[in-house]
Amino acid sequence: MIPLQLRLRNFMCYRDNVPPLRFEGIHLACLSGANGHGKSALLDAMTWALWGKARARRDDDLIHLGQSEMEVEFAFDLGGIVYRVLRKRDSTKRGRTLLDLQVQHDGEFRSIAESTVRETQAAIIRLLRMDYETFTNSAFLLQGKADAFTTRTPAERKRVLGEIMGLSLYDEYEQRAKGRAREKERQLTEIEGSLREMDRELARQPEYEAELAQAQAQAQEVGTELKEAEAELRAQRAEQQHLEHQQARLRDLDRRLADLQRELEGIAAQIEEHGQRLADYEAVLATRQQVEEGYQAWQQARQAEASWNQKLARHARLQQDRHELERAIEAARADLERQRSGLQERARSLEQAAARIQEYQEQLAAQRSELEKQAERQTEREAAQKRLQALAEESAGLKVRNDQMLDEMKALREKLDMLEREADEVACPLCGQQLTDDHRQRLLTEMVADGEALRDAHQANTARRHEIAAETKRLKEHIQQIERELAAEKRQRRREAQLEQALAGATQAAEELKGVQADLADLERRLTEGDFAPEEQAKLAPLLEEMEALGYDPAAHEAARADTASLARFEAEYQRLQAALQGVDGERAALKDLTERQGRWQEMWDADRAQRKSLVAEVERLPAVQEQVKEQQQKVADVQLRSSKARQAVGAAEQKLDHCRHLREERQRYETERQKRAEEKAVYEELRLAFGKKGIQAMIIEAAIPEIEYEANQLLARMTEGRMHIRFETQRETLKGDTVETLDINIADELGTRPYDLFSGGEAFRVNFAIRIALSKLLARRAGAQLQMLVIDEGFGTQDAEGRQRLVEAINSIQDDFARILVITHIEELKDAFPVHIEVVKTAAGSQFSLS
Repeated sequence: MIPLQLRLRNFMCYRDNVPPLRFEGIHLACLSGANGHGKSALLDAMTWALWGKARARRDDDLIHLGQSEMEVEFAFDLGGIVYRVLRKRDSTKRGRTLLDLQVQHDGEFRSIAESTVRETQAAIIRLLRMDYETFTNSAFLLQGKADAFTTRTPAERKRVLGEIMGLSLYDEYEQRAKGRAREKERQLTEIEGSLREMDRELARQPEYEAELAQAQAQAQEVGTELKEAEAELRAQRAEQQHLEHQQARLRDLDRRLADLQRELEGIAAQIEEHGQRLADYEAVLATRQQVEEGYQAWQQARQAEASWNQKLARHARLQQDRHELERAIEAARADLERQRSGLQERARSLEQAAARIQEYQEQLAAQRSELEKQAERQTEREAAQKRLQALAEESAGLKVRNDQMLDEMKALREKLDMLEREADEVACPLCGQQLTDDHRQRLLTEMVADGEALRDAHQANTARRHEIAAETKRLKEHIQQIERELAAEKRQRRREAQLEQALAGATQAAEELKGVQADLADLERRLTEGDFAPEEQAKLAPLLEEMEALGYDPAAHEAARADTASLARFEAEYQRLQAALQGVDGERAALKDLTERQGRWQEMWDADRAQRKSLVAEVERLPAVQEQVKEQQQKVADVQLRSSKARQAVGAAEQKLDHCRHLREERQRYETERQKRAEEKAVYEELRLAFGKKGIQAMIIEAAIPEIEYEANQLLARMTEGRMHIRFETQRETLKGDTVETLDINIADELGTRPYDLFSGGEAFRVNFAIRIALSKLLARRAGAQLQMLVIDEGFGTQDAEGRQRLVEAINSIQDDFARILVITHIEELKDAFPVHIEVVKTAAGSQFSLS
């Protein structure tokens, strides 16, 4: 497995602002940064993406503080194929985890994940051919776990070594062989049980033969009785069938008589119906002349109403057009009136604005006069500030001079003290020679005079400083007063700008007022002269002339409607007259035909009544015959039941004897099968032992131990200058003298050979490192895992300078055995020992990394 790219979001100390970490082109790199900045978190992200495991106990502990979800995407090359694992965790939805496994095809990734997270995780483990524990015990030297292999018990070391070497396949073979052996044992038990059951059944064969002879005799006796009962039943059934046939004929005859009765009743109803319809037709034909004259008058009235309807439709369309034109004209007038109202309102507004021009001019002049006064006060404040600064400088100079004079007076005081001592003890302060009394007195007088002069000057300076302080106070108060007055300047400037803007607006309003008044005068003219909607007014006049020429009279139209309504009944009467003329002859012919059919149906009904009487007399015997057949059927059924039981007894006895014959053949086959299953069970038991921990696996581990020892000792020799040597012990004797399987680690140095447990500190780490690298190289050479990366996350801090240098040399010596090697350290002096640096720093926005 070769890492290609790592992308993380909200994982541990990393936020969502981290670019992907690309490993392309990196062979040997140093991952550096201060402790706690997130170096190991990058490696935790890899293992969490692949196996869902990291140093934290719970997945939610890996989420960045303050966030509710995280995501890691890890791409790697395995056997020339690029895969990508995407794992997400959301703590807000009952701790839901999403896992996706993808493979790159034609430059794009497609998912090959299973239906559940558990199944997808199993697929990743099968793909890598290792789990988290195997990975961290071989190629991933995690911080605090460098001794994860060496500190385990011998049995656990063997288990981890077996997993590293891909011996789990033999565990699977062992389990399969064990399962097959259990299956053969189960089959063997079933076969032996079946053989015991067969032997018990074969012992009853004489009993089954006697049972068959007795059943055959009883079946023959019952068969004769059954034949006699069945012959009597057939004779009784023949008579019953004849009577049932006559009964069916009687039912058919009753149905026919009912049909004839209904037919006769229907013909009578039709004769009555046709007779009534013929009488109605003849009554209508009697009013023929009156109906034809009324129908003609109704048609004439309808034509007159239709003519008035046409005029009404045209008049309505013209009236609608007239209303539309009048509405358009009125809308144009209203629009002009709205415009006039708007202009009138605008003119009033403009007049009010223009009327304030003089007011704004006066206010603006007053405001500018006030601002000129503010400028004078500003000049006055600047003069006061300059005076204040001059006084401060003068006061400072006086203070310095007073301090100097105090020092001078102190020095004079010391000299006076010296001169006031005894003459033989005093030397001249200037030349150092011994002073005479006169000379000493003269010096005292001069020094006293100088001191008084200094004192007077100091007092004068102090008095002047008091005056300056008083004047400074007055000036500051004056300046504060001016500043309070000047504080309103900004407000007055804004007021000046507002007045200037208002004056400009009023002036513009006066100009705009002239145009508005001209537009208003034009609108008044158009409304007075009717100068609007010219097209609609031009269409209205000819439309009114056409309405006048149409001559529609509503009263005449209403009279025509009344005439049509009063004569409307003749339309229906005329239709009835036409129907009578067409149907009277047909009704007369139909009435004649129905009378003839009625006579024929009556003759058939009389004949069927006579036949029914003879059939009733014969069918009266049917119930007695049916009762006899029923009794005979029960008798036959009883005999048949006894016959069936007898045949069943014969069949059961014959089946038992056939079963015995079959069992003899089957038993021979089962005996052969038992021998075969016993042999197969023995084979699988041997395979189980061969594939077990003490079989082939122990042989492979025994063969690999020298290789691991050789690789580890090669590295350990480079790191210790040949001072230390590793030896693995795979067997040892117990106190009883027995030999047991083990995997002990013994270390030889200049003090002798001791167990690994007796070493600590830097020496123990060198041993751990050598063994771990040897295991990693072994795993890289084995086709079972295809591991091509090595991560070293600790160890340099326990070594001195020379030890660290040897570790770097050891890492460089194995770099050709791996495609990617990452070394994690926080020691600055080691960074330059590696060609590529991945620097990790912690910021306020989370940890960041850079590649150099």
